[in-house]
Amino acid sequence: MSVIYWFSGTGNSLYAAKCLKDSLGDVSLYPMGSAVPQGVVGGEGEKIGFVFPSYGGSLPRIVRSFVEEIEIAPVTYIFTVVTMGGLGHSSISVLDSILKEKNLRLDYGKGIRMPANYVIAYNPSDKTKYNNRLPKITEKIRRASLDIAAGKKSVKEITPHIKILYKDIESLDAYFKVEDICTSCGLCADVCSLGNIRMENGKPQWQHKCEHCVACISWCPEQAIQFGKRTKARRRYQNPEIKVEELFVR
Repeated sequence: MSVIYWFSGTGNSLYAAKCLKDSLGDVSLYPMGSAVPQGVVGGEGEKIGFVFPSYGGSLPRIVRSFVEEIEIAPVTYIFTVVTMGGLGHSSISVLDSILKEKNLRLDYGKGIRMPANYVIAYNPSDKTKYNNRLPKITEKIRRASLDIAAGKKSVKEITPHIKILYKDIESLDAYFKVEDICTSCGLCADVCSLGNIRMENGKPQWQHKCEHCVACISWCPEQAIQFGKRTKARRRYQNPEIKVEELFVR
């Protein structure tokens, strides 16, 4: 059986992973927020895929760590589909370089442009634009699945766009604020893939290992979570094809 390992905050990458699964058939989905599988995965005739968002032209830390730790049989066909706002192809090259350090190689890589949603930096795309683009997005994923099913080998060699991501990790979640409209539902803790949020006295407390996937801000039903003063007037984005419960991995 083939496996797609996925990581997603707002649901875009999970949607891509689910579309690939539907097209490829005998494939299981496994969240990268769960424990790294023990033993060697893959093998002759099997496919291993990684689906995740591009973060500044590189990999989310959770993805990098997962790929570095997982053991994959050398004969396995390895592919990736990266959801991106702009720098996804660099992320593909970074992933390929990590695999090469493990004496493996990426066989296929595809970037899929989807609605940008990093609410901390800008106002995310609205769902109406997403709905208008959905048929084209889905078709691009379908075409990628046909390539993968055929065992096509295609990886663009691009010099990785390296940024110093997540410098001073302790400060990443120091600016999260919770407004009084919080109902203590705990959804923010449930949707955090890293288990970085703990409910204390009915309010979320961040534990300083944030990935900045913005799941907590994006999925809060009351929009009670803010990042300093930046996010107050900005809309929230969640992939409309994904239910929040599908992102729970712990």
